[in-house]
Order: sequence, then C-alpha cells, then structure tokens
Amino acid sequence: MNKTVKMLLAGVAIIAVSAGAYARGGDCNFGDGPMMGGKSMERMEKMRERHLASLHDELKLTAQQESAWKKFAASNPMPGKMDRPDRDEMKKLNAPQRMEKGLEQMRAMEKNMGEHLEVLKEFYAALTPEQQKTFDEEMSRHGHHGGFGR
Repeated sequence: MNKTVKMLLAGVAIIAVSAGAYARGGDCNFGDGPMMGGKSMERMEKMRERHLASLHDELKLTAQQESAWKKFAASNPMPGKMDRPDRDEMKKLNAPQRMEKGLEQMRAMEKNMGEHLEVLKEFYAALTPEQQKTFDEEMSRHGHHGGFGR
C-alpha cells in the first residue's frame, strides 16, 4: 500500500475512534483542547504557510506548474475548526443518535480528504520525477499526507 492510502486509512481510523466522544455526549472535550482553540489554530496556520513556502522553494516550480501549485496550496484535508454539534443539543440525543452525528462528521471529513487527494494527485502529476522525489521526501519527513498538519 502506498503512503497516501496508509495515511488516509489512519486518518479515518482516528476519526472513527473520536466518534466515541460523540456517543458519550461530547464529554471528552474533543475539539476544545489547546490544539484546537483559536490561538493554536492560528499558530498551526502560520506553520502551514511557512511549510508551503519552504516546499514551494524546494520544488523550484516552473511557471507552468504554478496553477497546480496554487490549487494544491489552497486545498486542505483537515479544515481548521470543524463544525461540531452544539454540546447541549448533543446531550438531548440518545447514544445511537449521537453516534449518527459522529458518523455524519466522519463522512464529511472523508469527503474533504477525498477532494484533497484528487488535488494532490493533480499537483503530483504536474511535477517532474525529481520534484516528485523531493515532494515525497518532504512529506515523509514531516509525517504529512499533503495537508501540512492541519
């Protein structure tokens, strides 16, 4: 299995595990912790932007590759603050209903990751073999699947 598929499966597994938080009424504070709050999200976005700029420079893109790059850079497999159901509303639901909400969230995330994968493939195809090697090394070094940790 290639790395992209493995990372996608790992992401889906993490999402599946986190769905348990929804089944418990959201008492696990998933999404409310220090890494998901306002300043941390701003910091992560700045890190992502720096990483993108660094990667852009490392790849030495041609003018013909710039449009694919811009589309790739604008795509994000894990958008910042995910729309989480209201905690009070979740408490009114029974366990199966809460789990359904979690499953809806998972499906939305999977759809977003699938769209990002298509953009990633398009960008990757526009790269030369040498650039692809650089891209692969950069992604494996940082443990990302094209989303720059967001």
